[in-house]
Amino acid sequence: MNHERPVKSVELTALVHATEDQAKVRKAILNLVPADVEPPAFEAMSLTGYFNDPITALRMSLKNRRPSTDLIVGVFKRLSSLDQTALLDELPQRIDENKNLYIRLDKQRAYRGQVSLSPHDSIRLKAKLQVPHRGDPAETVRAYLETESVDQQ
Repeated sequence: MNHERPVKSVELTALVHATEDQAKVRKAILNLVPADVEPPAFEAMSLTGYFNDPITALRMSLKNRRPSTDLIVGVFKRLSSLDQTALLDELPQRIDENKNLYIRLDKQRAYRGQVSLSPHDSIRLKAKLQVPHRGDPAETVRAYLETESVDQQ
């Protein structure tokens, strides 16, 4: 596809609870990154949970358009057709006023190399979008994802 890639950057964040293995959560996040993309280093922040339990927030950021857009397209293509439809239908609600797209992915399934939407105990994907002036971010992303998933099948 020759038109402009709509994703400027992507941030992947997951919480590692005291009962979880941090290496497995890192693997779950890395499983979302396209194979041809050199994954950046993780940032880790120590937090304290409601019951004073230790929690680690892991974050990875992709800063360039090609790997960021390829990650979004790759995630979309790996979703089930039901999740793809749900994501496309919910795009307007998933994009904020600053043109950030938010997607939550199942952490356990990502560890196993699968991709599915999940609101609970998830990997949060935040994509910073760049769309044409006065363009509708949801429609721009929808058109790009639909075209890319057809072009690369």
